[in-house]
Amino acid sequence: MSKTILLADFEYDFQLIGISSHAKDYRLSWELNKRFGIKLMKEEEVVFSSKKAGNKEFSMYFYQDDLEERDVRLIGNKSGGSCLVPEKKAADFFLILYDYNSLELSEMMREIRKINVVLTAFEIDVNTLKSKENLLF
Repeated sequence: MSKTILLADFEYDFQLIGISSHAKDYRLSWELNKRFGIKLMKEEEVVFSSKKAGNKEFSMYFYQDDLEERDVRLIGNKSGGSCLVPEKKAADFFLILYDYNSLELSEMMREIRKINVVLTAFEIDVNTLKSKENLLF
């Protein structure tokens, strides 16, 4: 019997900002809402399962800008000693931006760095990540 292999090629049509912060997810979300005049809303937690680590839940917030037709998603990178994207352990959170240009991305990073609960913010090239599939929602 022959095997059929399905190869999936996903599009990563978003930009990614890594955020290091000791603040809780709800506090960072509130600060981002205040800074950018958006309304990130708490969504159901993302659950990843593995035999080694078991079930891990990662917090998620979402904002949809109907006027500009673009979205923002804030997701936690750490849960019980595990990381959603293990190769970026320095990031406590990821800000996923859909339909933003590079100038807006740079300005957004500058503004995020000004938030008092943020240690640093940095751009991440999604295509260099081994576990980039974990960021598809």
